[in-house]
Order: sequence, then structure tokens, then C-alpha cells
Amino acid sequence: MCRYRTAYSPSRLKHFLIRGHYIADRGLTQAVFRSVTDRSIIFVPGMRPKPMSEAHRDQLCRVLAAALERARPGCVATLSANAECLTLISWTYRFYDHHRDIGLDLPGIEQLLTQPEPSVADRREIDSVSWRLARFWRWVGDTLPMLGRLIAKPDLRRAMLEAVRYQHNEEGIGSEIRHMVKDAIETAWAQRQHILMIGHSLGSVIAYDAMWELSHEARHPPAGTIDLFMTFGSPLATRFIRGRLRGQRRSGRTRYPTIIRHWENYAARGDTTAFRPRLRPCYGEMLKLGQLESLTDHIDLYTHFRGDGGLNPHEAYGYLNHPAIAGRIAAWFDETS
Repeated sequence: MCRYRTAYSPSRLKHFLIRGHYIADRGLTQAVFRSVTDRSIIFVPGMRPKPMSEAHRDQLCRVLAAALERARPGCVATLSANAECLTLISWTYRFYDHHRDIGLDLPGIEQLLTQPEPSVADRREIDSVSWRLARFWRWVGDTLPMLGRLIAKPDLRRAMLEAVRYQHNEEGIGSEIRHMVKDAIETAWAQRQHILMIGHSLGSVIAYDAMWELSHEARHPPAGTIDLFMTFGSPLATRFIRGRLRGQRRSGRTRYPTIIRHWENYAARGDTTAFRPRLRPCYGEMLKLGQLESLTDHIDLYTHFRGDGGLNPHEAYGYLNHPAIAGRIAAWFDETS
């Protein structure tokens, strides 16, 4: 069933729900959103341009369906029956003003589906000295910011500037992006749907900030909860990101989101964005405050997506392909059935 409505929005960004897709004026963003199920999976991707929304969503679903079938035979039928529950928050077009060519991703996706397990060569490359040094130097730069600015390579400097642009809310860009996430959550709550929130890379930061704002700055008390928050390749433990998170200058319960029930964090070996892979040391206080029922770190995963730039353990397709992640998503379907 399709719903036609005008969604509230900040200035310069008007959303309309037409035939199951969010579309924005000037084609700023699209997020697939249909209300045909009692479950909602909200996926917030990371930085850098992404393919057009529908094509990107189709490939994410394709990889996830294959992983679910391997992890829990028969579970793919559940996903198929709920295929319209995935909402993709396509914020990167608003941020970068262009899309990535999906054709660049397809060879790597085909290889991932054909060879779902990492090869010996993949594992050897991921565990190589060069990959370990790359993670180590990022840790050094995060620990000693002055030194970090001197040793950061151009691609890392660009990523840092983009994260600052979001976190400093330059020209209102951070607020606009968080609005997309909050609107998706509130629409799911209005339809009494169970919610699985997935945040990849900077998308995990955006999702966290949006949930904090719904917890503490919304006009009305939260109308529901997030059953499960899954983070892939997240930088939420880095000092660079943590110092600028929403709520970080507060203390006690108002420091953190209050609407998350369970939090599962996944960091792949060789993922240079999640060079501080454990989140529990930074957010374990949420458990003591009774704001979380569980927070679990999974840090020894091998993900092996190979794109146009070679092996990339940080890529979202690789995370969705992993059996531990597919198994947890399958379990969520069972829990909410």
C-alpha cells in the first residue's frame, strides 16, 4: 500500500512520499519507504557518494538476502515477504551533489555472491603489516591530534573535513540529514513497527545523533523504541568523533540516547575507519544507567569486498554478507514475528 503525504522538513528540503519513495526537491535524496509490514529496517550509509537510491537499495537487499539464506536457510522467504520494510536514508546526494555509478560496485558484488567466504589471500592481505600500520597510524593521529594533522594522507584529511562539515552543521547540513532519519523513525512508530536501525561508518554517527535528538529535543516524548541498533565499521569510539557527538557535553541520562534497547557493534579486521573497534568502553555507562539492555562488540570479523579500489574491509556490502551479521538480522526477524 502506498501513502501519499507531505512530510515536515527544514528549510530547503521538502520531502514527499510518492509511490513508496522519499523524493526531495531538486532530487536531493531518495529513501525507499513503504508501510506494508510491522517491521522497519532503517539503513543509514556512510560517507562518499552512493549510487542512486533504488539501485543502491536493490543491491543491498540482494547481498543481504543471499547472506540470510546461507546463515538461516528459509529466512530469505521472511525477507521477501517483508521486502518493502527497508528504508534507505540516501543522504549522500544532498552532501556531495552527485551519485556514484552503480556499475562500479557490480563486479565486486558478483564476486561476493560467488565467493561469500574470504580466501586465504584475502585474510593474508587483511592481516598484513601494511594494513596493521595503517590502523596504527590512525590511532596515533586520533590520540595525538596535532601529530595526526601532520601525518594524515589526503584521503584521510578529506574524510575528516567531511565529518567536521556534518558535525559542525555547516549551512544546516547536519540538521537536514538527521531530519531524514528522525522522520523515518517517527513514521515507523506511527505505524507501530518494530525497528532495526543499521548505521554504517559515518552513518552510525548520524543515526546516533538522530536518536539522541528524538530522546531529548523532540517536542513530544518518544513514541517508541529502537529494538536493535547495529553499527558496522563505526568511528563512534574515536576521540575525533566522540567530542562532537550530540549530548557529549551533558552528563547522566541526558548524555546518551534513551530509545535503544539492544546495540550490536561490528568492526572488521583491517577496517581503518573502525580503528578503535570497541564501543562498550565508551558507551557502557548506558547499561549502568538502564538505558540499554545489551551492548556487544564483535571485532574479529573478516569482510572481503573487492571494489574498483581493491580489497575494502570497510565496505557495507561486505558487512551485510557476513554470516554473524546476517544471523543477527535473522534472529531479529524471529524476535519480532
